[in-house]
Amino acid sequence: MESALTARDRVGVQDFVLLENFTSEAAFIENLRRRFRENLIYTYIGPVLVSVNPYRDLQIYSRQHMERYRGVSFYEVPPHLFAVADTVYRALRTERRDQAVMISGESGAGKTEATKRLLQFYAETCPAPERGGAVRDR
Repeated sequence: MESALTARDRVGVQDFVLLENFTSEAAFIENLRRRFRENLIYTYIGPVLVSVNPYRDLQIYSRQHMERYRGVSFYEVPPHLFAVADTVYRALRTERRDQAVMISGESGAGKTEATKRLLQFYAETCPAPERGGAVRDR
């Protein structure tokens, strides 16, 4: 499968685990800064997603964006909250075990917005359960 990554998506390093010469906090911050300047607000550290709040709408939460991240391997697409959402949903379906997403940050960091976007992804892309069964299953 051809990679869905464009040259713009590859600004800086998408995953800090792959950052060469990671010897200081300064290198970490500089990579975030380079990506942020290109409106790339998401970066991974392995399976963890780091987000920098742009304090403006970047138009990256549309239905088209959701479809780009559905059913695709985590690292075949640029880092995004929808990639995490899809990975968690697929793990829930295949492992048949409860999953969790932890969102943390300082006041104003965008935790509430991230939570709303996760719920938006699930509401718009996950099939509705069959009627009946426990409330937990609905």
